[in-house]
Amino acid sequence: MMKIEHAIHNEDACNYLYQSGEYNDWVVTTAFYSAMHYVQNELFPIEIYDETYENFNIYYASRYNHLIDKPSKHQVTIELVKNRLSNCSRFYRWLFDECYTARYNNYHVSLDTANLAMRYLRNIKAHLNKI
Repeated sequence: MMKIEHAIHNEDACNYLYQSGEYNDWVVTTAFYSAMHYVQNELFPIEIYDETYENFNIYYASRYNHLIDKPSKHQVTIELVKNRLSNCSRFYRWLFDECYTARYNNYHVSLDTANLAMRYLRNIKAHLNKI
């Protein structure tokens, strides 16, 4: 399954970067993208109102592509995690927010933030069944 392989690949990169002691912005970024693939793997296939969606891209296209003012794929994933994986929600949202900050606002990320990103990724994984 592609999502789980992608999650593991990103987590391996995250661990490598973390152990290097450099590039904490990329530690946070790879932790988030690993978490994203782990939660999407957990959520899909998903059944909503007697319709089954095999993966996130099919779900998003079917439910949102027709909208003019559609939410981002990240926002849709955040909502799915909040509604279906509530034990992971605050960790996932924090990783998303910190990744966004690291990528677009300030790439100077502290070791404390990198440590928390690693911990939150572990916390998310601890709440999933399909890993």
